Amino acid sequence: MKLDGGTGEVLWSQHYASEGAENESVYGLTLDAAGDVIVTGRMFETGREDELVTIKFANTDGQLLWESKEGGADRMDDRALDVAVGTDNDPVVVGLVQNADGTANLMIVKYDGDNGGVLWAVSEPGLVNDLTGDGWVKVDAADDVIAVWKSWGGATSFDIRLVKYAGATGLVIWSQTYNHGGASADDPGDVLLAESGDVIVVGSTAGDYLTARFSGSVGSVIWATTYEGPQGWYDVANSVSLAPNGDILVTGFSDGTGTYWDVATLAYDPALGKQLWVERWDGMDNSTDEGRALVVNASSCLFVAGYTYGATSGMDQLVLAYQLPTTTGVSDAPAFRSVLTAYPNPFNPQVQLSFSMAEATTAQLIVRDLRGRAVVTLHDGPMAAGARQLFWDGRDDLGRELPAGLYLAELRTPTGASTRKLVLAR
Repeated sequence: MKLDGGTGEVLWSQHYASEGAENESVYGLTLDAAGDVIVTGRMFETGREDELVTIKFANTDGQLLWESKEGGADRMDDRALDVAVGTDNDPVVVGLVQNADGTANLMIVKYDGDNGGVLWAVSEPGLVNDLTGDGWVKVDAADDVIAVWKSWGGATSFDIRLVKYAGATGLVIWSQTYNHGGASADDPGDVLLAESGDVIVVGSTAGDYLTARFSGSVGSVIWATTYEGPQGWYDVANSVSLAPNGDILVTGFSDGTGTYWDVATLAYDPALGKQLWVERWDGMDNSTDEGRALVVNASSCLFVAGYTYGATSGMDQLVLAYQLPTTTGVSDAPAFRSVLTAYPNPFNPQVQLSFSMAEATTAQLIVRDLRGRAVVTLHDGPMAAGARQLFWDGRDDLGRELPAGLYLAELRTPTGASTRKLVLAR
């Protein structure tokens, strides 16, 4: 669908389906020099299951210009993950290709922008075969191709793989496997190219924001830095962009002191990786808030988009606006006097949740899943002063056993909130 930038009026829309009523999805979108629209994703084909599909639509009226499908030799469910186009106007796509042994490869395909013909294709082993299918592609000023994906390193857990290919031939120029430290899981969340051609990767490492800069010419690490929220728990960077002055801007979610997940947006010096500032935003209900994307306009206004979780409204769309350079931010809430603890943790079949009330008040103790939804309310009402213990047996409000995994216990009083991660083992 194309909308008028001034009025939001629909200029044209395009509905495109494969041969049957099968699942089809778009995972990547870009524009070429003519403004024509290139989308990529997955599409079913008889005898081949889901394939990487790339489709080009005319900018003027949405007319289909070409379609191209690629897939793995084992004909399993494959899908494209990202698309980029360079100055040569030839799009490059990366996608997940499943193998019969349960592993996955990253397929990189370069197409002729005029007709969709394959110019070259490369398959790289070691892509993590999960629902996220983390993989990105960028094209630099010389039309060389940089692919980034999440790989499994065994003793080093998840690692970040970067490979640069010659745009004309697909031959490898350099490759890099990045592990921040030991067995810490390094999970990429977004990628961009600086004007110099250097590669900026953000994500998480050992539960902290990760931001790393790699040389575009040789692939070496120029610098890498982390950010840990005030609570010292789980922090994940989801998106990266550049400020007009070249500063690196990052957003995601970060555990706050008594505020659960907050939108944490940071700026880094591009040359040294030094943190310049951090803006933290917490919604009115002190619940789940997450930055998913960010962009800067010509007036140096930074927009952060994501969601905020309301106690009564559920998951709501969120857009924050900051004027660069930032001058104010949301400070962390003061430490909540009633700190919630959990033992044993991980637990099965029962966990003890302990806290102390300085004075008689009302209190609420809720266990939520990772989407912020309440699964069980352990207490909601008046509570006397003193030490308190409540127990949870891994069941929801209807008495049903919940699956193993990560949950969050949340204690609220009129003066603040405290949260604790719970790991339910089965």
